[in-house]
Amino acid sequence: MKQLYNAFEPVIPIFIMIFVVVIILFLFLNRKSGYKLNSKRRQFTMLIYIGMISTVVGMILVTLIPAGYPNDSLQLVPFESIIETWELATTRAIINSLIMNVLLFVPFGFFLYLITRKEFLTTVAASLTSILIEALQFILPVGRGTNIDDVILNTVGGIIGMLLGVLVLKLEIVYNIISKGNSSTKE
Repeated sequence: MKQLYNAFEPVIPIFIMIFVVVIILFLFLNRKSGYKLNSKRRQFTMLIYIGMISTVVGMILVTLIPAGYPNDSLQLVPFESIIETWELATTRAIINSLIMNVLLFVPFGFFLYLITRKEFLTTVAASLTSILIEALQFILPVGRGTNIDDVILNTVGGIIGMLLGVLVLKLEIVYNIISKGNSSTKE
């Protein structure tokens, strides 16, 4: 947990400020538009959208804030850096390089699936978003390397998030069947 905190420490204050602004903005827009949060379903939907926006903001902060590395690198051979990191790196480097790339996209896949409920779309969007981030890291002067393995790991994270979303929706259906006697949800 400490390594996770250390990895994201520079962006935490910025993220918290943006998160608060997003919540205030959502509440303001809901009140202005007359949209009432008078059911659990509507509250759940609003939380999903806030989660998605917060996830995208967090991904941008984590991946595009300058890292200060002097050399930008480009690695286009699939699995090369994954294998190299796994075989030669310390446990901390494995966590920072491999696991963090997967974890970064788990919330993205989760919230996107809950919004779209489409597995293929969620997978493609995770891949394309990761490719966009890697391209921006290559183009912008942020001192970060561009790596095809990051795209692979991010996509795996998006798929894991999507599977968690599928599980959450299945549990909601089971909950509705048990508590109400049917699988329909009312607004």
